[in-house]
Amino acid sequence: MRQTAGTLNRIWLAILGVLILVAGTALLLQATGELHTLLGTAPSGQPVLTGDLDAFLASPWVAPIMLVCGTIIGVLGLLWIIAQVPRKNPAGAYRFQDDGGAGFTVCDPSVLTAAVERQINTLPGVATSAALLRGTAMSPDLTLKVTVNDRADIQEIIHRIDTSTLQDLSGALEAPLQQCRLQIDVNGRIQGTGTVIH
Repeated sequence: MRQTAGTLNRIWLAILGVLILVAGTALLLQATGELHTLLGTAPSGQPVLTGDLDAFLASPWVAPIMLVCGTIIGVLGLLWIIAQVPRKNPAGAYRFQDDGGAGFTVCDPSVLTAAVERQINTLPGVATSAALLRGTAMSPDLTLKVTVNDRADIQEIIHRIDTSTLQDLSGALEAPLQQCRLQIDVNGRIQGTGTVIH
């Protein structure tokens, strides 16, 4: 029922992968002498940096710049770690407006999720359910967790949810669900396993 930073992780890992690939390619070209031919860098086997590095590093502006760069990298790393904490990210109040634009209706998503849960709880074999809406009224996402007993017909429950509950919710929102996640636990308190369907 909680969202993770999967998209953020993929983006950052892709960026880091590209940077490492570029650095590795540059090192390989430098080692083979191709980079010297292409860009006129130092020939292979010779130091890339020349001059007095001790004097360069002793410059008064080197330490502050390194401190600032280290702080920025540290803050970015900390933000990335904080982003790993799963969040519910529930939707805010939905605003529905007619095409005429003469006003709008505000609807708390909890009203809709409560209706969804009540409808699912009436299905044979369902013990409890929990629904969570995310996104906007025009682009809603639904996450469902349904706990059933061990005699429930899971395929029938999935079929009923798909053909009835989700259709009713889309009708109430007057917009198709962009994404629906359904997790079914069989006797969740007794058996720790379940079926996750996306």
